[in-house]
Amino acid sequence: MIQNYLKVALRSIFRNKLTAFINIAGLALAMMCCVMIYLFIRDEMSYDRQHRAANQIYRVTRNFLSDDGTPNLHLANVAPPIGPLLKNDFGEIKVLARTVNFGLVMGLEENGKLEKNFSEDHLFLAEPGIFKIFDFQIVNGDPAKALERPFTVMLSRKSALKFFDDVNVIGKRLRANNQFDLEVTGVYEDLPTQAHWHPEYLVSFTTLENDNIYGRKNLETNWGNNSFGTYMLLEEGTDPKKVEARFPDFLNKHFGNYARANWGVPADWIASKSTTLFLQRVTDIHLRSHLDDELEVNGNINTVYMMGVIGLFIILIACFNFVNLSTARATKRAKEVGLRKVVGAFKGQLISQYLSESVLIACFALVLGTALSFLALPWLNSFTGKGLSLNPVSNWPLFVGLVAFAVLVGLLAGVYPAFVVSGFKPALVLKGQQGSLRGKGTIRKVLVVAQFAISIVLIIATAITFQQLNFLNTRDLGYDKDQIVTLPYYDELEPTYEAFYNELTKSSQIKNASRSSRLPTGRLLDSNGSPLIMKGDSLVSSNITTKYVVVDYEFFNTFDITLAGGRGFSKSVPTDDSLAFIVNETAAEQFGWKSPGDGVNKDFNYAGTTGKLVGVVKDFHFESLHQAIVPLVFFPRKNGYNRIAVKIAGKNVQEGLAHVETVWREFLPKRPFDYQFLSERYHQLYDSEQKQSQLFTIFAGLAIFIACLGLFGLAVFNTLQRVKEIGIRKVLGASVPSILGLLSKEIVILILIANLLAWPVAWYFMKQWLNTFAYHIDMNLAAYLLAAVAAILVALITVSSQTIKAAISNPSSTLRYE
Repeated sequence: MIQNYLKVALRSIFRNKLTAFINIAGLALAMMCCVMIYLFIRDEMSYDRQHRAANQIYRVTRNFLSDDGTPNLHLANVAPPIGPLLKNDFGEIKVLARTVNFGLVMGLEENGKLEKNFSEDHLFLAEPGIFKIFDFQIVNGDPAKALERPFTVMLSRKSALKFFDDVNVIGKRLRANNQFDLEVTGVYEDLPTQAHWHPEYLVSFTTLENDNIYGRKNLETNWGNNSFGTYMLLEEGTDPKKVEARFPDFLNKHFGNYARANWGVPADWIASKSTTLFLQRVTDIHLRSHLDDELEVNGNINTVYMMGVIGLFIILIACFNFVNLSTARATKRAKEVGLRKVVGAFKGQLISQYLSESVLIACFALVLGTALSFLALPWLNSFTGKGLSLNPVSNWPLFVGLVAFAVLVGLLAGVYPAFVVSGFKPALVLKGQQGSLRGKGTIRKVLVVAQFAISIVLIIATAITFQQLNFLNTRDLGYDKDQIVTLPYYDELEPTYEAFYNELTKSSQIKNASRSSRLPTGRLLDSNGSPLIMKGDSLVSSNITTKYVVVDYEFFNTFDITLAGGRGFSKSVPTDDSLAFIVNETAAEQFGWKSPGDGVNKDFNYAGTTGKLVGVVKDFHFESLHQAIVPLVFFPRKNGYNRIAVKIAGKNVQEGLAHVETVWREFLPKRPFDYQFLSERYHQLYDSEQKQSQLFTIFAGLAIFIACLGLFGLAVFNTLQRVKEIGIRKVLGASVPSILGLLSKEIVILILIANLLAWPVAWYFMKQWLNTFAYHIDMNLAAYLLAAVAAILVALITVSSQTIKAAISNPSSTLRYE
């Protein structure tokens, strides 16, 4: 019986090659997309799940509150005293370990010279408990003892091979910042890509106790330095919400007492009203955490949802094609069904036969779709930067799932046509009557509308994403980001910085250079509370939460930032290096000044220093356009700089860059020349949006292509059904344009209905996406009208080959037997 079903199914497929090709191609493309999307989603959902106790590992985060109690700043890290105090007060904490990320230059000293010298950003000082919390695979060394002594380090396999070309390196030494040596005590395997951090060096945390590096007193009392990652492993069965509920009392007890004793806050000051602590499951960090000072760029759970929905959309479109073409072909098989029923075929047998055809087509599509997936995988890995694999051995659940999926799709897509076909009445169909299909193709029309509604949503999303990206790239940022080279700033440059600056700027290739604690395109993480401003004869609190940037005299000139009032910092004013402040327009506005210059030359107290407000600069976008412009305070200091910005003049950027490198080598011969263009940093801010735009374009194109495959098949069928009608109309004098209009009118109406359904859906979701930007385009009808016109044109072009052929055909060839 099964053999007979397969034989008949194969004959039917080869007899109807066009329909079979359309079904197989559409399903294969849809399955390829689903495989790619599945691999992407599975990878995104697997972050930090390689640890055996992953569901019990939490990170402590810290939120700061404004005076009115609203959240102001949420940091991924906390102050150093918090970790040990939590471990002491909470018995539910099984293990706790602190880490802190440092950017250092690591070198290998041989024969008195640094033979290898690299800037390293993935260096962490960590407490030994980190190996009890996270499952590191140890290559050699004892993790229980490797980080006990100060000035010891464990290396990742990558770092060990980079410096020593070997992993058996215990006892060897590396030179850190050309200041002290670190003894290698072990090697561990690199953490997989699916981790929220990738330490390449783990230095013993006790190294920080050295007073020349950080100092034990700072570790015990510095509540202001929130740069320490604090991880804990909770006892099994512990409710993290109950632990979290006790954090306010914890803060009031420890932080409150410390602040009252050392910072002079009032006796009734409540610590938990200015800051709060949270527990964050480590498996949530990658997709559900976008805090300030994250260790690495995280993914986004909304992207995962979006990809899943797109995959569902595409497979639905392909299944709709299947159902449409199968039901359309049903009338062609009416006489076959009638004959089978006359000779004794039961309805169940007919259903089984047509379901077997449907499943067989789905299986052919599975084979083709899998082959296409192998071809598309390198592109996906290049696009996402991942290392996804389709290895049948390691991915056997995927392949088992694909087979089950193909069978299920075949059954679901074929069940309706099978019941329709098996329901034909022999008495009617053998007389040549076509009344056995009721509803005049209503189901097919509904499915065509659904297909194109989905496609139109994707077209609109693509258009709006493109408009927003163009807005991001062309908006006036308030500063000049082009031809600016950024470099790290090292403390040893401080004594010779003036000579360094003069040597840089003596070349006509260099327009200017400056130092600052942070650069535009970076995050403003520091918050120094509210400034005090002279009002009358006294300093009063402004109740305005501000952020600050330490800058030198040339910062505003280097970035072409315009003054709105007052003056810039000047070397000719001796007190400017310690007592002068500049704010931005947003700060001036929130201070209540009617014009930016109203506060100029007034006494200004910030971070405990009372000086003069010498100027106000026009607002500029320091952070990405996702964030609103916040009140900013700028001031120069003799230290506190982290970055250098060099503005290259003229068009020959390479010559300017070569001059910068020459000067760098002269003043910092032991530091690697690591540079980045500010424009590159800016574009990286919107890397996820750029990829999202490309994904929308690709998937919208595939969705429309699959929908058009089905539409083409329906056009062929509908034209064949109306050949005689067209012939009669031509005999009666109908023109070719009128016949084209007749055949195209129904398609146009269906696409217009699809637009009416798609527009509200697209508007809602794109409005939500645009609201993630503080500055964005205003949606207008252009994108929606473009989608409507594009969908109609694509549909008309798809069916035009058949409609034109039918319209210009000779009536005599179609009516000769009538």
